[in-house]
Amino acid sequence: MNDVQLNANFTTDDRRMYPRYDVTTTRLSLTVEDESIGETIGIGEAVDISFGGLRLHNLPAQSSVRLGDRLGLLLIGEDNALPLRGQVVHHGTGDSFGIKFEDLSSGAQQRMNHLLQRLH
Repeated sequence: MNDVQLNANFTTDDRRMYPRYDVTTTRLSLTVEDESIGETIGIGEAVDISFGGLRLHNLPAQSSVRLGDRLGLLLIGEDNALPLRGQVVHHGTGDSFGIKFEDLSSGAQQRMNHLLQRLH
């Protein structure tokens, strides 16, 4: 288990396994490809992020994204880019939706842990 996972304090009624971090001030952008249809959708912004997923908004072609779609993501930060894969698990109100990360390699887990420690 990594540091972020070990430090997660949650109750049995909390539906999230990992703490979320607000990233609206850090300006994390994501390029998004819908792997379900093999098409690039555009660039959006992360609202919050955890070790398990993120909430994305301001994606130009957001209306073409549906629950269950598998997305290829490139998380672009200040000093690096992190390729991720995830599935749309929630459509919020307006222009946001939730993505659950899938198949994080050990390298991606380490890089995600580093990013989350910086946000903590």
